[in-house]
Amino acid sequence: MVKTFFIPNKQSILGQQEILTAKSVLALVDGLESHSYDAVYLRQPLNRLEYIECGIVGKSQFLFKVRYADAQKGYQVIIPDLITRADWEIVEALLETLSSKVGEAVEGLSDFDLEDYFQETVKNYLADKDARLAFCQGILSTIYFDKKDLESFLEENGLARFEELVKKVQGSDAYPASAKFYPDSEGKVHGIYHLAQGVKTILPKGPVVPVPYVEQLAGKDLVWEIDLVKISGDGSKPEDYEAVARLDYQAFLEALPKELCQDLDANQVEVGPVFGEDFEALANR
Repeated sequence: MVKTFFIPNKQSILGQQEILTAKSVLALVDGLESHSYDAVYLRQPLNRLEYIECGIVGKSQFLFKVRYADAQKGYQVIIPDLITRADWEIVEALLETLSSKVGEAVEGLSDFDLEDYFQETVKNYLADKDARLAFCQGILSTIYFDKKDLESFLEENGLARFEELVKKVQGSDAYPASAKFYPDSEGKVHGIYHLAQGVKTILPKGPVVPVPYVEQLAGKDLVWEIDLVKISGDGSKPEDYEAVARLDYQAFLEALPKELCQDLDANQVEVGPVFGEDFEALANR
C-alpha cells in the first residue's frame, strides 16, 4: 500500500511547461537530497530519470520517491506505506512548493489524513495471518515488528509508538551485521554473520535472507553460523582482523550473556561490545 500524489504540468496554448530538473525539484525544500542518484545526474530533466528517492539527513526516517510521468504529463510524489509525522512534513512541504512552482493543484492531497493512512496500513499488515514478522525499510536500517507491535499501533497514540520504535532502531550506534553466503561441497549454503571483538553489533534474533538473495536461495539448504573476529593493532588493515571461531548461530545467541544484549525490535538485538573474558568464553565454546 503506497500513496501517490499527482501534480499536472501546466499547459498553455504554447504547450506544456519545461519539465523541471531533478536538482530544481530537490531545491524546493531546504536540505532535501537524492539518495538514488549522484549530483551529476540531477542536472537532467526529471523525466530522464526513473525516479529520485528523497530525504533530509537527520530528519527523515524513510525515503519517498519523486518522478515525472510522461504518459500523464505531470509530477508524481510517492510515499511508502509507513512513514512518520516528520517524514510527512517534508513530503507536504515539497507538494506545496512544487504545486506553487508549477501552478497546478496537488491531486490526492485534500482528502489525505496521515493517521488514517497509517491505521489502514497496519490493518493490511495484520490481515496477513501467515506472517510472523513484518518489516519496513527505513532510511538507515530495516525495522521489524510482530503481531503484538502491530496491534499496539492501532491503539491510542499508535503512530507515536511506531515512531519511537523506528527512532530506537535507526538511532542505534551499533554496527548492523549482514550475512554473507557461501556454498559448500555438500550442496548446502552457509549464511555467516560476523561479530568483532569490542564492536557493538546489531544481529537478528532469527536469521533473515536479504531481499536480493531470496530468489537465488529459494529451496536451498541453509546453514546459519557466526564468525567471531579478533582485532589486533589499530584495526586499520585487513590483516588486523582474524576469525577465531565459527559457531552455530542459534547456539551462539543462546550462549550470549543477557547483560550483553538489548532488544531493538521484534527481530533485532544489540550485542556488546564484547571484550576480554566474555569474548574468549564465546570463542571457546
